[in-house]
Amino acid sequence: MELNNCIEVKDVTISYGKEPVVEGASFILESPFFAILMGPNGAGKTTLIRALIGLLKPVSGYISIYGIVPWSDRKKVAEVIGYVPQIIDVDSLAPMTVEEVVAMGLLSKLPPPRIMSSTVRRKVEEFLSLVGLSNYGSKLFSELSGGERQRVLLARALIRSPRLLILDEPYSMLDFKVKCEVVELLYRIHKSLGVDVLMSAHELSPCMIYEPTVILINKRIFAVGKPSQVLKLEILKAAYPGLTEVRGLVILGEDHAFRK
Repeated sequence: MELNNCIEVKDVTISYGKEPVVEGASFILESPFFAILMGPNGAGKTTLIRALIGLLKPVSGYISIYGIVPWSDRKKVAEVIGYVPQIIDVDSLAPMTVEEVVAMGLLSKLPPPRIMSSTVRRKVEEFLSLVGLSNYGSKLFSELSGGERQRVLLARALIRSPRLLILDEPYSMLDFKVKCEVVELLYRIHKSLGVDVLMSAHELSPCMIYEPTVILINKRIFAVGKPSQVLKLEILKAAYPGLTEVRGLVILGEDHAFRK
């Protein structure tokens, strides 16, 4: 297996102070992949994502993004990753138009002066169209619905032409119909553009139809594989301390349930 064709996480431990938030995590994703980092709230999903994009350096272990060590070469890893943060993390963008938000993804790659040229505007419209938001450029980001905001942030990441999309809880705080629409769009982009996708989530329901690779985490990695391999009662009991069984229905303690 060539390192420049996969994401490798090996024996990674990340701590805030003395307390490990992620401990001994290991997995490999070989391109092309459509993968879900799944676990309960507080499982270390966001922390691991921050290490993958180079914002955190693990206490121990190794991460390779297509052969790039992210915290050693932030500039190079930023060229291959399109990062989409949680919607709740981008409230500071509220006074900006949709066009300005999407253009940030492209202008940040250009040398000063970073001008909104006609070429940039055409690229912005191209990627807004790709995510189903044609003619939204003049709208205020703050006036959009949650699903529309998520599409704008996706367009901002895609305009950089990344090889990998990393998304932190891309469908949290959305109703189930919109969650499914967001995941459908991500899968279509994955297949049509050949972009690898890794997203964190605490539920799997909107993604099941696409048979994603599931990485089940709660501080450590409990299982990696297709849903049929990972969603087994004995594995879920270990990863989800709040798991409850009611008349053949398994409830994971949040908003995800399935029948045994």
